[in-house]
Amino acid sequence: MKVTYAPQSFYDSLPEHVIYKTYPVYYREFEPAGYIDSLRKLKPEVAFNPDGLQTEEDWIKAGELVFNWPAALSPFNDKVPRPEAKSSSGKIPKDGAYLFNRYVLLADGKIMVGSLSCASCHTKVLESGEVVPGAQGNVFNNVGFAAAINSGRIPFPFLLDGVDRLNNVPWVKPADQIRPANAKEFADYLLSVPAGISDRQGVAYRYPIPVPSLIGVKDIRYFDRTGLMKHDGPGDLMRYAAFNQGMDMFTSYDGFIPGGKDKKTLPLPTEWNHPFGYAAKRYSDAQLYALAKYIYSLKAPKNPNKFSKEMIERGEKVFKKAGCVSCHTPPLYTNNKLTPANGFEPPKDHYEKYDIFNVSVETDSVSTLYSRRGTGYYKVPSLRNAWMQSAFFHNGNLASLEEVLDAKRLRSDYVPGGFKGPNVKTMAVKGHPFGLDLTESDKEALISFLKTL
Repeated sequence: MKVTYAPQSFYDSLPEHVIYKTYPVYYREFEPAGYIDSLRKLKPEVAFNPDGLQTEEDWIKAGELVFNWPAALSPFNDKVPRPEAKSSSGKIPKDGAYLFNRYVLLADGKIMVGSLSCASCHTKVLESGEVVPGAQGNVFNNVGFAAAINSGRIPFPFLLDGVDRLNNVPWVKPADQIRPANAKEFADYLLSVPAGISDRQGVAYRYPIPVPSLIGVKDIRYFDRTGLMKHDGPGDLMRYAAFNQGMDMFTSYDGFIPGGKDKKTLPLPTEWNHPFGYAAKRYSDAQLYALAKYIYSLKAPKNPNKFSKEMIERGEKVFKKAGCVSCHTPPLYTNNKLTPANGFEPPKDHYEKYDIFNVSVETDSVSTLYSRRGTGYYKVPSLRNAWMQSAFFHNGNLASLEEVLDAKRLRSDYVPGGFKGPNVKTMAVKGHPFGLDLTESDKEALISFLKTL
């Protein structure tokens, strides 16, 4: 498989994003009376201006604007129902805002609905209602998307083309690739994906992945669950952000270009019309640098968990005695290395290029062997802020630390608390056997300790 990235000349030919002031989208039950009409009376306002950005604080504030800027824009339509809180699958903050979307004014009186910003996926609402930017997201409401598919507002051929662009794996025979047979099947799949898990571009269909937390990413050596890119500083984060906000769709995989004309050739910016709304635009260097500064500045909220000193100390001893420190090494609680997936043998030269911990934990290997984001490896995740996570393992099959340490998850009659897929009631969640044979009291202490990190 030959992977060829879009040339710099193509990237430079794309127009830069002009980042305007954005406004909240509310669930229907929370939308203030006359809100849309009040937006129509406003004028567009350019929000990001690199002139005058001098201090660290200036750049961080500007980066927050980039973090919230949507890469996909669609005209607002009064006839399309607003998302409803009563049927939402996402977590709702106290003010009733639907944090996956933002309204944008591009021309007087013309309202656009924006989505697919960094914040769309990397924003979490805690049980307390506190909004945490950069944490594992849980706000996407797939109920509305599924309804649009079932109603025919999104035609199935159009949808199928989008699935192909997002999930096609060129090195796997078409007959061996899973594709939705009809609109209902895809809608059912969407509804089976819990909050905190994403069927993002480049992953295998029916193998969504947990949304990663960006808090503390400055210390993390590899980006992506599969270690797709090494991270040595702001420049790498800038490249990765540009790549994930549309440029990956212009990569050639043995001639297959997801965002290409007929999926084969690079388009002109005016010719590109991606099914899911990505604009054929690029971020300026100043925007990307500000974004990196903002992401590096993100902090975790106050940890609400309270355990006795004795319980925490005992849990830390179990953590060390059970050998967890080999992979989840303090103080980052990761050794920042890659572990090969089951069925993948690292080439000899990889040991010189990458940081490899040559022990497979035998978890499901589809996401790294049969997806465009695949490398043959998974990165060892950090356990910092694990108390905020609601999706564990590579496809989010488990929803809690308690499930991770539950030996019953290895059985075929186990009912996972996380992603199972449509019409799946029970399944074994194999791999990562570490800690399964601990006593219940040791597991309780270990989990208590992990929830304080």
